[in-house]
Amino acid sequence: MGQPFLKSYRGKFPFKLGTTSYIFPDHILPNVARLAPFFDEIEIVLFESGGHDNYPDDDQMNGLMSLSLHRKVNFNIHLPIDIFLGDEKKEVRSRGISMVKKIIERTLCLNPSLYTLHLDLRDKNGQDHADIKTWRRRIIRSVEEILEYPIEPNRISIETLRYPFEYVEDLVNQFGFSICLDIGHILFYGQDLEYYMKKYLIKTSIVHLHGFQDGIDHLGIERFPDSALKTIFFNLNDYKGIVSIEVFSLEDLQRSLTVLEERWKRR
Repeated sequence: MGQPFLKSYRGKFPFKLGTTSYIFPDHILPNVARLAPFFDEIEIVLFESGGHDNYPDDDQMNGLMSLSLHRKVNFNIHLPIDIFLGDEKKEVRSRGISMVKKIIERTLCLNPSLYTLHLDLRDKNGQDHADIKTWRRRIIRSVEEILEYPIEPNRISIETLRYPFEYVEDLVNQFGFSICLDIGHILFYGQDLEYYMKKYLIKTSIVHLHGFQDGIDHLGIERFPDSALKTIFFNLNDYKGIVSIEVFSLEDLQRSLTVLEERWKRR
């Protein structure tokens, strides 16, 4: 199986550059094996909580640990997005809490840089909660239970979603979480990119980069407006955290890397 890239991007930027574990139409381990020589970090994507085949089994975990040791690549874990920690139903919240704890317990042997968590404003049926205060109280109870597991709070990054991040900003500060600044989401939902980067980048442990077009998300960053690219790379100049190109195809990744290199030289 040939290598997809002509050169390594490891150590080329002040930040740690990564991408997802679903670039090739294959399982996690083969993806990581092909990507590890070229990136500082791999984002292990566990978006769905329903099927056991989504989680690395013992053989895969051993393979990932071996790759981490020999390729000296780091991992970060994206926790499932189909959990609803603010849901009105206790059983729905409990399932999400249990799933987060289970994944953390199973993957801590990889010593991941961090775990990215969605605090979804929607309920299990996809409807936004109208009572934000009550939703926040349920979210707080859920994360308190998650933190019963002995993990450093700053290794949990709370992702920017389609609601204003001010809804959970004080919660992030209260518990000592870090932030996942998802630039694709910020632009997709029409939020103020410059405001978000100036206000939150200092507490950001990981940046997600992905473009969108015609309502389709997680495409290459060549689809960003030129003004957005200028803002992004100006603000990343002194950033020391992780930048994950959060796309799911080789074509989108390669186009994104081309833009990243070109714009970094021109910043």
